[in-house]
Amino acid sequence: LAIDDEEVSKLSFAVVTNDNTPTNLERLVTLKNIFAKQLPKMPKEYIVRLVMDRRHFSLALLKGGWPIGGICYRPYMDQHFAEIAFCAITASEQVKGYGTKLMNHLKQHVKRQGITQFLTYADNYAIGYFKKQGFSKTLYMPRERWVGYIKDYDGGTLMECYVHPTIDYTAVPETIKTQKAFVKARIKAVSQQHVVHDGLQLGEGVKLKNPVEEI
Repeated sequence: LAIDDEEVSKLSFAVVTNDNTPTNLERLVTLKNIFAKQLPKMPKEYIVRLVMDRRHFSLALLKGGWPIGGICYRPYMDQHFAEIAFCAITASEQVKGYGTKLMNHLKQHVKRQGITQFLTYADNYAIGYFKKQGFSKTLYMPRERWVGYIKDYDGGTLMECYVHPTIDYTAVPETIKTQKAFVKARIKAVSQQHVVHDGLQLGEGVKLKNPVEEI
């Protein structure tokens, strides 16, 4: 479903971590509850530990100032990559494109910090989502950059996403829309689909085998 202008006006983003401020702690607790609800196979104690860990950050999608989803990640600045631990949108706000919007904003944010790759372990239910966000099962990042830094997960598929330094990820939807409009205009310029031709003229005395009135 498309997000209408009124819905967009209610949205904002905030990077939060455990800095002991009341606002961020409240947002982290809300995100922890969303992750636990939407990722039932993940141990709740593990979710709490990572979300509250000060080496982890969470990009929260806020609606009316309240978190409705987020991505918890840990950046490894010296290695120029970040590991995505959790990603979820609350059930009542799903199928609206918020997951894509959230990932695009995260790419734009970490790009400014010198992060060039994301790694994540995706279960079978999440592989499709991550593929749509540009993740691949093929790893191009040298092993020495990430081996020993991230934890292995049984039953998960390790996926990688390259974060291009010159792409404005927050403008991707508008860019695609502009490109589609350009292609349609070019097609229309050479297309003859708007031309209406006269119908076939039958010779005198010729009758249709099946008159139109009988069809």
